[in-house]
Amino acid sequence: MMARIGTPHRAPYATLHPQAGMSCNPRQSLKVLIGGLTALVIAMGISRFAYTPLLPIMQSDAGLTDELAGYLASINYAGYLLGALWLIWRPPGNQATTPLRQQLLLNIASTLCMGLTSSYPLWSALRFVGGFSSAMIFVLASGVVLQHLALHQRQSWSGWLYSAIGIGIILSAIVVPPLGSLFGWRVSWFSLALLSFLLAYPAYHWLEPHHPPPTAADHAADKPRGRHMLPWLTAAYFCAGFGYIITGTFLVTMLKRMPGLENSSTLAWLIVGLAAAPSSILWMKLGLRFGAVKALIAAYIVQALGITLPVLSASLTGNLLGAACYGGTFMGIVTLSMHCGRTLTPESPHRTIGILTAAFGAGQILGPAIAGLIASRTQSFTPALYVAALVIILGALCLAWGALHDKGQAINH
Repeated sequence: MMARIGTPHRAPYATLHPQAGMSCNPRQSLKVLIGGLTALVIAMGISRFAYTPLLPIMQSDAGLTDELAGYLASINYAGYLLGALWLIWRPPGNQATTPLRQQLLLNIASTLCMGLTSSYPLWSALRFVGGFSSAMIFVLASGVVLQHLALHQRQSWSGWLYSAIGIGIILSAIVVPPLGSLFGWRVSWFSLALLSFLLAYPAYHWLEPHHPPPTAADHAADKPRGRHMLPWLTAAYFCAGFGYIITGTFLVTMLKRMPGLENSSTLAWLIVGLAAAPSSILWMKLGLRFGAVKALIAAYIVQALGITLPVLSASLTGNLLGAACYGGTFMGIVTLSMHCGRTLTPESPHRTIGILTAAFGAGQILGPAIAGLIASRTQSFTPALYVAALVIILGALCLAWGALHDKGQAINH
C-alpha cells in the first residue's frame, strides 16, 4: 500500500500538537509567512540562483571556464551542506531569531563582496560563505514558519513560503541581463546585494518563533511515526539535489551556445521563475489531495522530462517547455519534502529539515562539478543532462520503494 502523506481525511497523524486547535490572528501568521518568504528570496532566489544568469557574463568578461564555473557552484553547495550539518549538530531549539539575523547579514555581505574582486580564490571563499548562510537561513526560516503554521492549523499556507525561490529567480531574470549588458557583472552583484538589503526588513523583524510551552500530551503526540519513510525520503532528496542543480547552474549558458537560441536564454530563465513561483502552492494542494508521496513521484518524473527536453528537441518550443517543466517542479519537490520531513518528526523539525537539506546539499556539490567536468571533456552538456535525468528517476524509485515498505504508516496530515 502506498504511503499517503498529506491526505486530509485520515487521522492518525493529524494532531501535530495538542495545541494545534489554537489559532492566532491571521495577520500575525501572515507576517511570519512574509518574513520567511523574504528570507528565502534573499538566501535562495538571489544569493544562489543569481549565479545562473550571471555565469555567462562572468565567463565572457572574467574568463571563467566551464570546469571552473562548475567547481565554483560546487563550492557554494559545499558551504550549503556544511550549514545544514551545523544545524543538525547544534539545532537552535526555540532560539532561532539571533542566528537567523546574523546569517541574513552575512549572506547579503557575501553577495556584495562578489562584485569587489575578480580573484577566483576569493570568489570561492565568498560563494562558500554564501552557501553556508543560505542553508542556515533556509533551515531556520523553514522551521520557524512551518512550526507556526502547524501550530495554528494553517499548513496549507506553506506552499507560499517556497514560492520565494521562484520570486527570486524572476527578480534575477529581470535585474541581471540589462545590468550585466550595460554595466557588467560587478554592478550586477552590487545591485543584487542592494535588493537583498531592501528585502531584509520583514525577514529581520517579523520572523520570530512563537512556541507554547510543551506539555505531557505534546510528548505523547510527538512519538516517532512513519520513520521507515524518512531514509527513503532523504535518499530521494539527495537525488533531487544532484539532478536539478545541473540545469539550475548551466541553463542560461547552454542556451547561449545553441545556434539560433542565443537570445532566448533570458526568456527561458524567466519562465523557470514564473513556473516556480506558484508551483509550490499547486504541488502542496496536490499533496494534500492525493498524498504527498504520489505527488512527489509525479513531480520527479515531470522534472526528468523537463531536463531532457532541451536534448530531445533543440527547438525554441522544446527548450521553453523544458524550462517550464523544470521550474514548475523543483520547488514543488522542496515544498512537499519539507512538509513530509517536518510532519514525520514534529518534535524536532529543525533537525529533520537540516538532515534533508544536508542530503540535498550533498547532491548539489556533486552535480555541477560532474556536469562541468563532462562538458569540458565532451564540449557538450548533453551527456550531463542525461545523467541528471537518470538520477532524478532514481529518486522517484526511492520514494516508491519507501512507500511500498512503509505499509501505509507515513504521515496522513
